[in-house]
Amino acid sequence: MPKTLRGNALFGQSGGPTMVINASLVGAVQEAAKHEAIEKFYGARHGLRGILFEELINLSRESKRTLEGVMRTPSAALGSIRRKPSDADLERTLDVCAAHNIRYFFYNGGDDSQLACDMMARAARKRRYEMRIIGVPKTIDNNLVVTDTCPGYGSAARFIASWFVFSGCDNLAMGDVLIVEIMGRNEGWLTASSALARRAPDDPPHLIYLPEKPVTRAQFLRDVKGCMDRLGGRCVIAASEGMQFKGEGPMTVSKHKDAFGHVQLGGVAMTLATILENEFKYKVRWDKPGTSHRSFYYCVSEVDRKQAYAVGAAAVKAAVRGETGKMVTIVRKRGKKFAWTTGLTSLRSVAGKSKPMPESMIAPTGNDVTQKFLDYAAPLTLGPREPLSAEIFEPTHFKEYPVKPKLPARRRQARLGAELGAGQRSDGVAVPSCLVEARAACPRGGEAGREGISGAGGIYWIHCKAPDHARAVIVED
Repeated sequence: MPKTLRGNALFGQSGGPTMVINASLVGAVQEAAKHEAIEKFYGARHGLRGILFEELINLSRESKRTLEGVMRTPSAALGSIRRKPSDADLERTLDVCAAHNIRYFFYNGGDDSQLACDMMARAARKRRYEMRIIGVPKTIDNNLVVTDTCPGYGSAARFIASWFVFSGCDNLAMGDVLIVEIMGRNEGWLTASSALARRAPDDPPHLIYLPEKPVTRAQFLRDVKGCMDRLGGRCVIAASEGMQFKGEGPMTVSKHKDAFGHVQLGGVAMTLATILENEFKYKVRWDKPGTSHRSFYYCVSEVDRKQAYAVGAAAVKAAVRGETGKMVTIVRKRGKKFAWTTGLTSLRSVAGKSKPMPESMIAPTGNDVTQKFLDYAAPLTLGPREPLSAEIFEPTHFKEYPVKPKLPARRRQARLGAELGAGQRSDGVAVPSCLVEARAACPRGGEAGREGISGAGGIYWIHCKAPDHARAVIVED
């Protein structure tokens, strides 16, 4: 039996938020309160960045009422980030953890976040700092390996299915072609969930295209024309943002990449609309739910929320009993009746890996899903049980009791980037910064601005007074 390890716990949220990510956080906080080994439970503001700058809050001081409210509030209550830790980041993180006697470390996110968590576990072992590190799964993409499903997916799938139910009613009334572009760079789990909207053979979506099984441009045109002819001039299409035509490259490529090297996608629906308009002169509308997938709480799944809470609580239980370097999984039990429990797998088995939809869940034609997928996904979208309030939803936020920093402040360093032409911007330079640093870095005087700002950083630019001179500002932390 492992020895009792006493100390504080730290929880960070990473990657894209979900409707139920806060349930995992609250599950961990409430479970930790049952164990004497965990003295205080801290949260890191904006994940890794909050650790690096010692921006921690004491969640042990939050009231039960606040915790219950946060659990039913979408998006990341602590703030999130996409950042791959450098060696210096890992060293600084361990310094912060040692200064605050952090002995339990929980990181909530998808495959890239689990990679970061695994890197932290290996760094702690190398330094011989005793800290139990557990990954908490989360992603609407549903692409983590080993686990049956990922908390966040069930609610996002419920939202997508609902979107097609209601937009289908509009299409039935108005006709024409409607293309809906859905998140999913390499995996089509979320796009496939649109099929859950159907109750009758001619219900939308009528065509579903996934990145795992490309179709030819010629087949796409035949599919749409056949649907329009069969249904009297209407067709609803669900298209993954990562959809490609067989033998052709990506339809849209952006120069923007995140910290893990993933290219930002978008624009598939508009591209497909242009193809159909040019080929058939159809009137085509297109939609893109965008971030609503992960935040529209009126579509939350009760099963998803329970699973999210359970993996947070299970992470704490595992750490207290001596587990480390693991990620909590969801295990579907065998049998006709849907049932599940939690399990564990090594961080190394999931870190940086992704799970595509299996071929058995995709129709051989490449434009639909199979019954096997519907049987898999439908139970994950059930709920909620309580009726919706007649009032507009009101989110709950933490009171945020700050934890006093114990280390010298980590300083940000500004440097000039590439010289730009007049009116150009430093698009793609996503960095934490402040306007004071931006102005100070402009050698000829001028105005500084910012765009794309999130709580964890943004894109900064300078436009100098000289009309032909401007420089990008890069602030390194």
